[in-house]
Amino acid sequence: MALTLQELLNWPPEIGDLGKAAHDVATNHADSADFLRSAMQAADWDGGSGDTARQAVFSTAGDHDKQAERIKAAATLIDTAHQEADTLANKVKDILNYAAEAPAVKVDPATNEVSPPDSYNYMDAETQTKVSEKIADLKARIADAIIEGDRIDDELAKAIAKASGLPEPAPSPMTTPDLGPLQPGESRNMGPVAGTGAPIDGINAADLGEVITLPDGSKVAILGDSYSGGKQGEGTHYPSVAVPVSFDSQGKAHFGTPLTGPDGKNVLFPLPPEAVQAGANNSLPAGSITVGKDTYMMVVGTNTAEGLAPKGGSWLVKVTNDPSKGWTVVKDSYKPWDPVENPLAKRPFEPPLISNPNSAPTQISGYQGSDGKVYIAADGFDRHQPVTMYRVDPNQIFNRDAWEPWNGQSFGGQGDSAIPISRGVFGELSMREIDGRPVLSGFNSTTGATEVRVGSGMPTEIFNTAEPTVVAAGGLWNQPVPGQYPQNYGGYILPGSTLNNMGILVSQWNTSTGNPYVVEQFQVNPNR
Repeated sequence: MALTLQELLNWPPEIGDLGKAAHDVATNHADSADFLRSAMQAADWDGGSGDTARQAVFSTAGDHDKQAERIKAAATLIDTAHQEADTLANKVKDILNYAAEAPAVKVDPATNEVSPPDSYNYMDAETQTKVSEKIADLKARIADAIIEGDRIDDELAKAIAKASGLPEPAPSPMTTPDLGPLQPGESRNMGPVAGTGAPIDGINAADLGEVITLPDGSKVAILGDSYSGGKQGEGTHYPSVAVPVSFDSQGKAHFGTPLTGPDGKNVLFPLPPEAVQAGANNSLPAGSITVGKDTYMMVVGTNTAEGLAPKGGSWLVKVTNDPSKGWTVVKDSYKPWDPVENPLAKRPFEPPLISNPNSAPTQISGYQGSDGKVYIAADGFDRHQPVTMYRVDPNQIFNRDAWEPWNGQSFGGQGDSAIPISRGVFGELSMREIDGRPVLSGFNSTTGATEVRVGSGMPTEIFNTAEPTVVAAGGLWNQPVPGQYPQNYGGYILPGSTLNNMGILVSQWNTSTGNPYVVEQFQVNPNR
């Protein structure tokens, strides 16, 4: 069971009393040894029986010496734990004091839960943003306090075992350092960060969660369709959500209160008129492009009654420092959806129409390379297209007609067709340059797994030169297997990732039951 802030506050006097008791026991053993030796030295007992008794008493005195030495060593360890617990308790007090500072946030020391004040809904947007950011920061600070508490708890267990003469207990591998460094090709699930099993204020079911950096350097996660109920589709609907993000010392993400509202209130991606006319009633994130300190996102219009079909078209937005005001379509970046008949339509769960592979992409991810050009990996939001690649000058990102498609030999011009660079069809994409190398993560719709690839040259070659590392393998809900994650998707690379320790967000959605509907964080070493 996880430690609580209240337990950490209670530790110093409790551990102090334990240390005092250990010192007293050690002193008693030492005094007993001294008494027995003095008694034997003063005794006038001759003969064989006297010698036997004297040897027995001196042996007992020696046992007391050993006990005294062992318990004194344990008491010293307990003293160290006491000092560290006292320091940690002061950190907890600092956390609670920080929470009480304006704008105040509620922290329950008995449960570690962080929540906005009762007056949150009556605050102005700027104050709400400060509260939300503060909640994310407090969650990360509390996580670090619990990590430190677990370490002290392990040290204290060793000291108690030493005092009792028992074998030293094995430490609990509760943190990333305890598990040791990631091996090449290894993936670890650090657990849920949003949705099922990791609720954030007002939201108990969520997916996607790509973390982007705002121009001022702060970070927000962009969730897809989210719900107040315990499963997908239950309760109040949030049609795309921005939430502040902080990271603890182990790199795990912690989310704040939503900056955008439910059911049409403070919409993150307002629908342009063209999308509404095309039949869309919902907007969803479809990837991002980073250029220096700027971030651009693609958005698609969908209809909640018609699945993932981007029937409302796609458009670009420029990320600003205030998501609560919404990010609107950039002029002339809108492209209508161009569907074609699905050749697999007769198969179960297949839609009648899919995106035309020769039309403008509806899902992207990209970055500005060291050569100054922007490279964009692309496919279809409805997961029926292979990955293609585009190149564009930074000042032409919003002019989607200026995107130069990779034709297999070079980046062509307007009107040229993009040649697939992947062998199968893909879904969500996340492409970044890390340590000078192109990295592409995403959902492989053909294999049902979220994968990541590290290239060694041009991003166009990433499927030819990079062996995939499976972040989350697919599976079946009715046949659970450790290490398999049925209906997983996503694969968003977290800021701050390195080739040896890459944070990747993966979603799961049981489409039959609606639960789980969750975002989980994986740490991966794809550097083979």
